[in-house]
Amino acid sequence: MDKREVAPLANAYRLLNPGCVVLISVGDGTRDNLFAVTWNMPAKKEPGMCAFLSSKGHHSYPFIVDTREFAINIVAADLAPALYGCGTVSGRDEPDKWQRFALNREAGTQIAVPVVAEAVANLECRVNQMVDLGSSSLIIGEILAARADRQHFDDNGWRFDKGLRLLHHLGGKRFCVSGEELTVR
Repeated sequence: MDKREVAPLANAYRLLNPGCVVLISVGDGTRDNLFAVTWNMPAKKEPGMCAFLSSKGHHSYPFIVDTREFAINIVAADLAPALYGCGTVSGRDEPDKWQRFALNREAGTQIAVPVVAEAVANLECRVNQMVDLGSSSLIIGEILAARADRQHFDDNGWRFDKGLRLLHHLGGKRFCVSGEELTVR
């Protein structure tokens, strides 16, 4: 195997990606917003927890600080233009990303924050901890409710045998999709 040095070293994080890109929804009952996040992960199984990284400068960050709620919306590849748009257009400049990118709000069952109706899965979360990382925060949330498309998720997890393609960010405008399942013997 012929390996090369990753330069600049600041791009080394891309070796750990491509992670599944998600849309985070936030809101305070009067206003809401969506933004795309690549840096997300499961954090604990029991009770279920997940985490994501957010810049403190994001328009949506104060919503999370104030309400202590957010939803993680997992979208399939057919929503790539909407996901990219929500990740590149600031809520400061666009008062309604939902409308602009043709996404529909659906009421959460456990939180006041809306979820994305077109997402293949939604996780409703309450902030458990926020880890200060200087200009950003690692936001750890307890999963209060989760729903997933029956066609693409069952008790064993994601099913890719019916055409599901999840988005993974490679940097900039570059994405790849998951879609093939491999079972090891």
